[in-house]
Amino acid sequence: MKITNHNNLPNAIKRAVENDPYDSSGSDISTTRLIAPPRIRILEKRNWDLLEEDVADRIWSLLGQSVHHIIERSARKGETVEKRLFYKDDGITNSWTLSGQFDYLDKDGKLMDFKVTSAWSALDAMAKGKDEWEQQLNVLDFLCKKNKEKEELIDVKSLSIVAILRDWSINKAERDDNYPKQQAMIIPIRKWTDQEQEDFIRERIKLHQESETLDKLPLCTPKERWRKEDVFAVMKDGRKSALRLLPNKEQAQQYLKDHNMVENKGCSIVHRLGQDVRCANYCKVNSFCSYYMGVSDN
Repeated sequence: MKITNHNNLPNAIKRAVENDPYDSSGSDISTTRLIAPPRIRILEKRNWDLLEEDVADRIWSLLGQSVHHIIERSARKGETVEKRLFYKDDGITNSWTLSGQFDYLDKDGKLMDFKVTSAWSALDAMAKGKDEWEQQLNVLDFLCKKNKEKEELIDVKSLSIVAILRDWSINKAERDDNYPKQQAMIIPIRKWTDQEQEDFIRERIKLHQESETLDKLPLCTPKERWRKEDVFAVMKDGRKSALRLLPNKEQAQQYLKDHNMVENKGCSIVHRLGQDVRCANYCKVNSFCSYYMGVSDN
């Protein structure tokens, strides 16, 4: 992959991006890749030498790595930080070597992962859960169990995300009772049973292995594409935000009727087209993806 610097940021930042210490060598698949859509992983693999990413798009990643460096220097006796683990067998991993690196395992068995994220993401995860975080930590828990004796690890008792809120605002905290009151928060993660962990890993590895042999790659699911469906916004003249967002025009028209409002007389219905948010804004391989580019082959 080529790292570009279109915004002419300092060379120190460019070198920091280029010298990313992440290394999953020695494994066939990492935890991060395991939980990612096979389509993205394989398109990256096939087109790696053609990919480009700008330094400016890696700033949040750099901030996340800086937190890991700080946690690394905080370790005390009985604690384990920034540890990469490996596991391979014929059954669960189907002869692939799975690897994963956890951030912090304290002496009480609390396995924690540190995320630099937005306040909205953290609140949404607290309210609804976040599949990727739950999957990641449970795969890491699995790896800890399989490496317990060899790496002298203590038993994992609980899982959690330590969310550091990069966009936290004291003004919002004072105005909104639901907004986080501090710039960091701990989000408990459900610890799966051994069977749930093994079944998940077995199914994901099978999906990735089978996808590598296919001429036509499986599509990412709507959830993996962070799909936002079409909505119809009921707008009031002079107001920026919608009075209501509804899934179809009929419901929007009924809303107007129920509230004694008439379309085009001080109000309107605006059709907002849906979008695959990940594809459009966050996928590094979208220019190589037939789904996103609207062509028939892969």
